[in-house]
Amino acid sequence: MMEGEGWRCLWDAKAILGESTIWDDRDGCIYWVDIEGPSVNWYNLETGKKGTWVPPTWISAIAPRASGGFIASCADGFAHIDPKGQVYSPILHPIPDPKIARLNDGVTDREGRYWSGSCDTSQWDESTTAEDKESTLGDLDSRNTGELYRLDADGKLSTQERDIVTANGPAFSPDGRTAYVNDSMPLVSWVYDVSDDGELSNRRDFLKFQPKDGYPDGMAVDVEGCIWMAFYESWMLRRFAPDATLLEERKLPVRRGLRPAFGGQDYSRLFLITGSQGYTEKNFEQEPLAGGLFEILNPPAPGVPVTPYMG
Repeated sequence: MMEGEGWRCLWDAKAILGESTIWDDRDGCIYWVDIEGPSVNWYNLETGKKGTWVPPTWISAIAPRASGGFIASCADGFAHIDPKGQVYSPILHPIPDPKIARLNDGVTDREGRYWSGSCDTSQWDESTTAEDKESTLGDLDSRNTGELYRLDADGKLSTQERDIVTANGPAFSPDGRTAYVNDSMPLVSWVYDVSDDGELSNRRDFLKFQPKDGYPDGMAVDVEGCIWMAFYESWMLRRFAPDATLLEERKLPVRRGLRPAFGGQDYSRLFLITGSQGYTEKNFEQEPLAGGLFEILNPPAPGVPVTPYMG
């Protein structure tokens, strides 16, 4: 286990496109997926024991399911999975044309509804490096094929946002009344009001970034309502106040942070999966821990407990 200033590497996993870090208090494990593996992986915080399951197709996001296993975003749309039991059971596919868009990040809200966004397929196939992404910024109007979906406990599906290039998140305030959604490629983070029945309204800009800042990716929220945001191609994990003030930056030993999540029995520990898509031997010489699972040490506030999907 390697450790540096403000971080330790729990698992030098060499994930290609790590995503969906999530704590599961049922077995005391941090879970994460490697979309391009494909794999679902878990790390037991008490014992350090690791596990990996290779699903029949790629999975981009998971969240614990109250009735057992997980809800997942995958190549077949939404599915019920159980990595340790090797169960994979598709439910429905929300994307009208999977050739132009695919599911990406996904989380549950405070009421146990599952939210998952989609992204333009070329974001996966073509935009690997910062140079790739910056060179395509002028083409975004033709690449906004992504949407944001909400899957309710009764199986009802709704589309909550459209015209997204690369959806990441969402993340929800401690009281569940505010949602944050990143559109990574246009370098924007939005904030919404959330009604009691889960409808989004009053979208406004939360933050806007430049390519030099990195591309906003996954998020986690602490009990103070602050948003921990990972950035692809920036070496940074940043903490923002609810009014968008930058409160803290954590310098990472890797360039591509993808999804932070709080965990541990009291949610006082912060974890982050990273990526190494397209990396060569030379890249790994410069970033030997790229694609690792990290713990971010001593966060100033614990996170909000995970609500499982109630479906």
